[in-house]
Amino acid sequence: MVEQGAVYGDVENFEDAVAYFDSQFEESNPEFWARSGGRPDFTGQRILEVGCGHGALSVDMALNNATVIGVDLNKWRVDFANELVKKRYPEVAARVQFMATAVQDLPMDEPFDYVVSKDTFEHVDDLDDLLESIYQLLKPGGFLIAGSTPLYWSPKGDHGRTGLRVPSLHAVLPTPVVLSAASRHQGYPVSSLSDIGLNGYTPKQYRRIFDLSKFEQVQIAYNQGKRVSRVLNSFRGINGLEKFVTTGFYLRFRRPVGLIDQL
Repeated sequence: MVEQGAVYGDVENFEDAVAYFDSQFEESNPEFWARSGGRPDFTGQRILEVGCGHGALSVDMALNNATVIGVDLNKWRVDFANELVKKRYPEVAARVQFMATAVQDLPMDEPFDYVVSKDTFEHVDDLDDLLESIYQLLKPGGFLIAGSTPLYWSPKGDHGRTGLRVPSLHAVLPTPVVLSAASRHQGYPVSSLSDIGLNGYTPKQYRRIFDLSKFEQVQIAYNQGKRVSRVLNSFRGINGLEKFVTTGFYLRFRRPVGLIDQL
């Protein structure tokens, strides 16, 4: 999994990080739940958040009576989240924990009721491997709720990391030109999208990975949310345009309950 923020976009000032946390908690979290079909009743549930960042979504779920472990590869953000919870949310400090570790390294002896991931899948190079690990970490009948936006080929899908300020320019220029622009913008050699924390998957590639996974696909919706995304959604069926106009997806997958699990 790409280490988000390792060399770009990292917040090193605690006050700025608090402001970012607040914007995520107050604005981005409600958007995520609305786009992914609504927030479940998490009372008494054990939840893993993949790519927890500054911890706003994990705290949201803990405040809704869940026990939460948030994991991220960015140690600075994990340390920030643990500190903020102790200072601001002592009432849930015993039920939420943040760890700087890969999902694949988590023990599987205490499975989760839910795995939740917000704006992370577009950064993961080995998404098929991550999905397999998530599957193994879920209880039979447990749910994965995830959403990712913006996807790379959509108008703002470079996340500003290439330095190309015109929307969609990164998607139409030759890849070597885009990587050269990203190198100038980042100040270090960029030889692949992975170097700036993006996987560059198309919607077709995501679907193939999802279809090859062991999950039951309960729901998947594209281009949820803002008006421009809904407008672009009307062009997704036109041959050759899908990857350029698919801004994001929100999914709800389930680990099936097999016969062996019912015995």
